[in-house]
Amino acid sequence: MTTKLIKIWDKFMALLKQGLTPKQLALSVVVSAVVSVFPIFGVSTIVLTCLALSFRLNLPVMIVFSYIIEPLKLLVLIPFINIGASVIGTEHTLLSFNAIKTSYDTSFWGTVGELSYELLCGSIGWLLTAIPLGIVIYFILKGILTALDKSGNQLINN
Repeated sequence: MTTKLIKIWDKFMALLKQGLTPKQLALSVVVSAVVSVFPIFGVSTIVLTCLALSFRLNLPVMIVFSYIIEPLKLLVLIPFINIGASVIGTEHTLLSFNAIKTSYDTSFWGTVGELSYELLCGSIGWLLTAIPLGIVIYFILKGILTALDKSGNQLINN
């Protein structure tokens, strides 16, 4: 039974890694998470594709993880706008998430034009929170994946 579990685990890790080091896999996951919560809807897949190709990251893992993380954007959009507005020193228009989502559903470019202040505040809030948090999570995840990789190799060799 243990041998079967080890084989399943090895196949799962091989599928995830696909030749990537724990560092590259951690970077793929963290970059995907950080880009996925960026407060502008509709840009994640394009940005992730460009980053994956540029830095030789695992695009399938990034896209799948992006779709898993995407609902988190719903929770952090308004807080990002509030943080950005606080940094700029002004008040935002107190739009709700539903108003922003409805605007996106109507017209992407119209939303960019009409809600440019909120998008700017949200981007500043994202920059000040998601990027530093992503860096911390990257180092933690890299350590965990490195330890799992080493323990997996030890199990295989024994």
